[in-house]
Amino acid sequence: MYSCSIIIVAYNSCDFIPACLKSIRDACENVDAQVIVLDNGSESPILPEIKAFFPEVQWIDSKVNLGFGKGCNLAEKQATKPYLFFINPDTVVSRDSFTKVLDFMEEHPESGTVGCRILNEDGSIQWACRRSFPTPISAISKTIGLASLFPKSKLLASYNMTYADPDEMTEVDAISGSFFCIRRDLYEKLGGFDEDFFMYGEDLDLCFRTKAAGFKNYYTPSTNILHFKGQSCRTRRFGSYVDFYKAMILYVKKHKDQYWIPIFLVTFGIVFAAFVGMFSRLIPRFWKIFLDVAAVALSTLLTLSYCMLPAGQSAWNTDFVDWKWLGVFAVINVGALALKGEYGNAGLNGFKFIKLLLGLNIVASVGAFVYDKGSAPVPHYGLFATGILVVALLMAWRRIAFWINYFYRIFAKKRHRSILLGGSEDSLNGWFDRYNVIPGIEILGCVSSEPEKISEENRQHLLGNVSEMQSICNRTGCRELLVVSNFSGYRESFDINWLDSLGLRVFLLIGNAAEGNFALVNLKYLH
Repeated sequence: MYSCSIIIVAYNSCDFIPACLKSIRDACENVDAQVIVLDNGSESPILPEIKAFFPEVQWIDSKVNLGFGKGCNLAEKQATKPYLFFINPDTVVSRDSFTKVLDFMEEHPESGTVGCRILNEDGSIQWACRRSFPTPISAISKTIGLASLFPKSKLLASYNMTYADPDEMTEVDAISGSFFCIRRDLYEKLGGFDEDFFMYGEDLDLCFRTKAAGFKNYYTPSTNILHFKGQSCRTRRFGSYVDFYKAMILYVKKHKDQYWIPIFLVTFGIVFAAFVGMFSRLIPRFWKIFLDVAAVALSTLLTLSYCMLPAGQSAWNTDFVDWKWLGVFAVINVGALALKGEYGNAGLNGFKFIKLLLGLNIVASVGAFVYDKGSAPVPHYGLFATGILVVALLMAWRRIAFWINYFYRIFAKKRHRSILLGGSEDSLNGWFDRYNVIPGIEILGCVSSEPEKISEENRQHLLGNVSEMQSICNRTGCRELLVVSNFSGYRESFDINWLDSLGLRVFLLIGNAAEGNFALVNLKYLH
């Protein structure tokens, strides 16, 4: 029996870690495993109820966010097994993930770190699971898109090694920190992760030092894990983006001897890439920005064109509008939404930003009134009305667009018709509360292997026993089954081969319906 310590550093991962720990528990059935979880100063800490569901886990709490590397080093001090696995909390592992990787390390004593095939929720590969050390050519090719245009070129696509067959074992420069194994004695000999890296880059640095110590880094396709990329940093999207490029600059300065051009040029290239990437990663949905600016402009026009009229004049006249307030309200509202990651996705649920925007607009209105009071007085009710109307119109166009899209998908038959598998007291909470919790999917109801135990709240949505899926599919036209992973990571048992014979696609549904934070995982990609 293999022995290993499994280390997870969690940050704001309360919604995803139950499914992760449940998959680890299943995969450790024949492994002597020690599981250590560090809750790394999360704004939304892991709840005591979740901890109670996993008594085998050693829980460590940090009051501050130590960063990934420092958090891993702290947790590793509790490790007692000869092998270390470092795993992100937003992952689901296959039943054979640990045994396959440990088999590989036993067969390859020269191995330092070993990573496996890492997949997105839809089964597509995350190419960062095997990488080369960054060079000026590979970085430039990746930044300007040449790596995507020529994915089979060893020169241009070397960063993510897209030219290499993902079905073949490969010696690589580096693997991904979201799932990998390393011998504990080597990890301690190397001094663990470099704590100067707050987030990102520490796995690249560790692999570099591993090779420098005479060991090899390997990628093996013998097992798969699924990674819901970016969940831990979703609450600090801008901060994590800055951390990434700071880590790249730190890495270049630390390992400058491998570069054949002056370091200041490499650093300049990284800063340039950061500005290029800012628009492609943080705000790729420019159409939302245009509509938001239009909403701000309309609000300013409607309120100030009336409120700033001279005494005795009743007709609306835009000549009296002070257009500088358009810029003020546009910068405040669009800037706040950009920093919160609103323009990084096509979602139309803007209501989660109401409190933030109302607060900012009230503060801005008071500040603007005080600032302008001495020269060209602006009626206080005009500024307040503008701020409130801005928020109203920002929410209004999103609701209108949502319903247009909703009915279009219905009439164009582009919405997936899906059924939930589950029915315990807490497993379906929220998924039937409002329309379009899962974009593009119409939830028809639920089935359960124990319908007699389904809660009264969910009984109205019950379509029958899971054993009756064939007749239910014929009756409803459903072609997707979403297996709900509840608060404890529990999910009802099912026969995926039988369901596949019915022509059903089966997904694991993980996350929080109320917060709109969830992932759909295609289970057929897990062994």
